[in-house]
Amino acid sequence: MEGVDAMVELTTLNRRETIYTTYERIDGIARLFEDCNDPWGMFPTTYRHITNRIIQAIESGEIEDQRWGEQIVLDFASRYFANLEAALTGGELSYGWGQYYYLADQADVSRTRTVLVAMVAHLTLDLPYALWAIDTTDAHADDYFVLGELMIEITPLFIEELLYYYGADAEDILNGFFLGEWVDGAFGEDTMITLSYQTIRTKSWNNWRLINSGLGLVADGEIYTAFWTIDGVLASLDAAGTI
Repeated sequence: MEGVDAMVELTTLNRRETIYTTYERIDGIARLFEDCNDPWGMFPTTYRHITNRIIQAIESGEIEDQRWGEQIVLDFASRYFANLEAALTGGELSYGWGQYYYLADQADVSRTRTVLVAMVAHLTLDLPYALWAIDTTDAHADDYFVLGELMIEITPLFIEELLYYYGADAEDILNGFFLGEWVDGAFGEDTMITLSYQTIRTKSWNNWRLINSGLGLVADGEIYTAFWTIDGVLASLDAAGTI
């Protein structure tokens, strides 16, 4: 119970949050899960590297609108925190995060599949609404896609940690997902088309535009279809023993 209480405290935000306290919360959550080898922690193990790299980009000026960069870190992460808190306390989760925590608790489900479901949930469900919540405009497109490129360069860092902490050998599929470097014939054409990080990010940008135009219901339908389509592809790969 002490671990759960500590985790809930880390998910409880205040009005003084910064990009640095956000990183500290993610890192603290990751470490608590890693200490007990709980697969619920696979996502924060990857997310701390992502958040740290965005912070570096803000500090170095790689992102032109630094205030926007700070806001996306805070709002995007808050959606992860809210769903983790709900999972810990019996609250209501989004269907994407609910699927992640459900799969993480199944001993016969590949851990590689599980962590990819979390990434897809965060990118498809959370990202469009985070963009909308912080008053993103089309002028932020360059910064948005710069952030996408930055995520690609840190892939080796969390591939290594997923293997070290959780025994998840995700190198081949994550290199395909993030870098487009697929092992020939290993995953099939449908996977290479459907499971593309850049394609998912582009769809999230387009769904933000729908939400921003008052077409939230249309966006929600697109998001729902995209998430469950990718989940189905991952389930098939898991059943075949590919991941």
